[in-house]
Amino acid sequence: MNSGSISVTGPGITGAQDEACNPTRKLVVNWVLPGTSLAGGIKSNRLIAEAMVRLGHTVNIAYVALPRPWPKMWHVRRWLRRAKSEWDTRNHNSHHLERSTANLIPVNARRIEPEHLPDADVTIATWWETREWIEEWPTSKGIKAYFIRAHELHGGDPARVARTYRMPGLKFVIARWLKNLMAEKYGDSSAVLVPNGVDRSQFESESRDRAVVPTVGMLYGVATLKGAATAFNALRRLKDQFPELRAIAFGSQLPMPEHEPPIWLEYHLRPSQAEIPRLYQQADCWIVPSTTEGFGMPGIEAAACHCPIVSTRCGGPEDYVDDGVSGFLVPIGDAGAISDAVGRVLNLSGEKWRAMSQASYEISKRFDWDRSAGILQNELLRALERR
Repeated sequence: MNSGSISVTGPGITGAQDEACNPTRKLVVNWVLPGTSLAGGIKSNRLIAEAMVRLGHTVNIAYVALPRPWPKMWHVRRWLRRAKSEWDTRNHNSHHLERSTANLIPVNARRIEPEHLPDADVTIATWWETREWIEEWPTSKGIKAYFIRAHELHGGDPARVARTYRMPGLKFVIARWLKNLMAEKYGDSSAVLVPNGVDRSQFESESRDRAVVPTVGMLYGVATLKGAATAFNALRRLKDQFPELRAIAFGSQLPMPEHEPPIWLEYHLRPSQAEIPRLYQQADCWIVPSTTEGFGMPGIEAAACHCPIVSTRCGGPEDYVDDGVSGFLVPIGDAGAISDAVGRVLNLSGEKWRAMSQASYEISKRFDWDRSAGILQNELLRALERR
């Protein structure tokens, strides 16, 4: 590991060369979300919207507020799983839009229409389906923009999703791989990089030593693309090497039996926002095992809590994991490579672990919501001037 000085260049800085200005023109910005949940994408949309509010703009967040449809009764196993999940999470936080400094507009319909929102300078779609919704909206709702947080072919008919990436209008992306994808696959080299940030009011931390008992953490997600089964396999391998190993995880749903979670895994179901940074700070290493990530918010939050990161080369984390310096990058789907990399972190001397921990923290400082909001603001102002 290179434990020398930490480079101050990188995607968080490169994408933020435009400092936030103080325009005399204040914008009205509408954000359109397909729903809400505890997903990182929902939280990210809220946080950058709130950063725009801090710049003095009027920001509205409209979201579909109807509950997720229940499975049909004849799908007994799915219905029972949904019922158990609802019961187990009845006293927990339900989603990331329970409150905001932006104006929240819950819409009790399956589709958001222009009449649900005030007139604006710009309307920003945040999901492929919402980009379809706003395509025919009147000019009174402002110029159309598309905030692309992942390659969402898995989220609907792939041909329909792909068509939204070819639609005209402003495009913003949160990671370098998405910017390259828009240029190389969809022929649009004008997409603007607006990186995600870190909520320093929640995740700022002091330098720390490793845990007394080797501890590894991860976010659990039920979707196959989150790579939970691979991560659990890696944890079992690590347990053979480190018999005293402690593993912690959190998520919005209980682990599915088919993912075979280790029986000794400490699982936190929908922890409070105050508890999440404490979980990160207990870990000597944080795993991001996904097959694809637009950005990977838990990884950057863990880095801000002085965690070295072991991530697959799944997209977004490649912007904030400096391989061999702040953690390690490994092939997708390779439980052995994950366990080997985590083992390397756990076997570091105390001094070298602290150097890797500090490197991870220093990289996290490149990612700042206010700086990213400045990029977004300035691009919107330029687009309005061109119009």
